[in-house]
Amino acid sequence: MNDDAGRTGAAANYFAALQALLAEVAATQSEAIDSAARAAAACVADGGMVHVFGSGHSQLVAIEPMVRAGGLGAVAAVVDPALSSVRPRRAALTERLPGYGAATMELADLRRGEVLFVVSNSGINPVPVDAALAARERGVHVVGVTSLAHSGAASPRHPSGRRLFEVADTVIDTRVPPGDTAITVSGAATGAVSTILGCAVLHAVTARTVELLAERGVEVPLLRSQNLDGAEESNARALAPYRTRLGPQTA
Repeated sequence: MNDDAGRTGAAANYFAALQALLAEVAATQSEAIDSAARAAAACVADGGMVHVFGSGHSQLVAIEPMVRAGGLGAVAAVVDPALSSVRPRRAALTERLPGYGAATMELADLRRGEVLFVVSNSGINPVPVDAALAARERGVHVVGVTSLAHSGAASPRHPSGRRLFEVADTVIDTRVPPGDTAITVSGAATGAVSTILGCAVLHAVTARTVELLAERGVEVPLLRSQNLDGAEESNARALAPYRTRLGPQTA
């Protein structure tokens, strides 16, 4: 192995592992992605909102599609600072509290016929499970974005003994390995992938949703990069029907 290969070996292995996982998702999750997109397209066509929720590092995935270049104006993130990975100890404790996820959904502007993506890599903690159950009780279609491999390798912490994939209407398997690491370096597991794969899944769903809306002849509230000429006016039009439901960060 030459010097360059020695310096980049682990990085190259990580990219190879990530590419393989993305290929797995593409090969195995097309039906689930299409199902989620059809629910989202029907919701948007009817004037509704698509919501995304996650805790810990999954909150990063939940925030990603909101007011995003190439994304839909009809997407809102359900964000709770107590579940942010910026304060990991607090988030870890909070996401294990039974009932907290249901209370969070009570504060969210979820309406019957809308769609909620619940993102949780492990899917074992009470918060994502309670969030999914509470949303379904309100007539919301729940899409679970989770790793079935990780879920199967860990014990559920919800009082019912159920995991996210067991309570969602539609489940998209991110194919993330147990432990959320893709490679081993000097005997140590490293190379987190859940955030990247979760974001990729949501962007794939968005792309398919845009396609379905266009096929139905529905005007697509698509956003452009605000750093392109003319984008501010275009985005203002796309966001106008939803602005009161997006939260103060978009006011």
